[in-house]
Amino acid sequence: MIMVRRAEIPQFGLLSGVKVVHNTVSIAGPFAAELYAEYGADVIWIENAKVPCMSRVATGNAWQQDRRNQRNLSIDISLPEGKEIFLKLMEDTDVFISAARGGQYEKLGLGDEVLWERNPRLVIVKISGFGQTGLPDYMNRPSYDPIAQAFGGYMAMNGFPGMPSMPTNPLTADYMSALFAFGTSVAAVMKSRETSRGESIDLAQYEVLMRTQSRYPMDFLEQGIPFVKEGSHSAYFAGYGTYSCQDEKEVYMLYLGAGVLKRGLPFMGIEFGTEKIPPGTNLLYLSSPEGQLLEERIKAFCQSHTAEEVEKAFLAHGVPCSRIMDYNDCLKDPQYVAREVFTEWKKVNGESVKGVNIFPKFKNHPAQIWRGAPNIGMDNEDILGELGLTEEQIKELYGKKILTQRDYLNNI
Repeated sequence: MIMVRRAEIPQFGLLSGVKVVHNTVSIAGPFAAELYAEYGADVIWIENAKVPCMSRVATGNAWQQDRRNQRNLSIDISLPEGKEIFLKLMEDTDVFISAARGGQYEKLGLGDEVLWERNPRLVIVKISGFGQTGLPDYMNRPSYDPIAQAFGGYMAMNGFPGMPSMPTNPLTADYMSALFAFGTSVAAVMKSRETSRGESIDLAQYEVLMRTQSRYPMDFLEQGIPFVKEGSHSAYFAGYGTYSCQDEKEVYMLYLGAGVLKRGLPFMGIEFGTEKIPPGTNLLYLSSPEGQLLEERIKAFCQSHTAEEVEKAFLAHGVPCSRIMDYNDCLKDPQYVAREVFTEWKKVNGESVKGVNIFPKFKNHPAQIWRGAPNIGMDNEDILGELGLTEEQIKELYGKKILTQRDYLNNI
């Protein structure tokens, strides 16, 4: 295995010089930390010494992609020696990201005030399903992405009318929570460096989903308007949804905006700028005769052309339209190729692996992939050596099973 000391981590990106530690599992917390790692921060992943992170076995290749550039310390922080090492690690850490139900770190004796005694500038991010405060019964509820979607009102919005509600895939609550955790903690680091005072961020996944539901919560609160499931087509507007094509592939288009209607309606043989469709009209209601006519003609055109032909034809007339792409389509698409959406890097065992590149792109401080996802505890000696522990002390920690080290690729 390739050991990397902190001094050997390449210096690059917007977040070079920032140190992040995360003790999280699955998706949301690790992905927030991953964004730091890809943008140049030194990121240490604390992994339970007894039970490997479920992402290694339950999320396919996701852990290889969402843990790259990270170092791994596999330690039991529930034991006194492990807890003391964790606190020492916090002393020069900028951001600590955790994933735990309300009060769990307090029970370990690692609440905010304890951490701030060691490092007053520390930014603490707590990601949970239901939050760190509120009613105890809710704080203690177990949660995963679909549970947050169900409780957050998100799942009720998705699916087809008259059919069971369904979660949005893949893992909307987790990835959106990760983005909120990353963005708010970067802001907190900026303030911490200005004031020398840290922050504690309480991020409940269901609240993230409620905050990102556009106008619909306000529509209900202000006017009592409930959300109506739309499925694959707008329930209100014509020319706005999924259409099947001759080759059994699909496109999605939106007849939305006065400019789109001005160019796109004549293409379907419908005159724009009349008494029924006056200049400035932004959309056609599905219930109107004009909307029904547009729907009929779009469907007929799509059923007599391939998805690629439909996309090209409607784009030529100013109508936003895209084939509904699968991975094969994405791999062959020239824009994907031109912008290098997919890339290749080395696993820590030297093997090559392919996945999604780093985004967004930065002109002056580019991000990079310098290392594959770490094996369990592969950086124990390096990280603990940075904290001042001797080889004998580290060996003793292994003997007490406070530390562990395993080659995931071969031994699980």
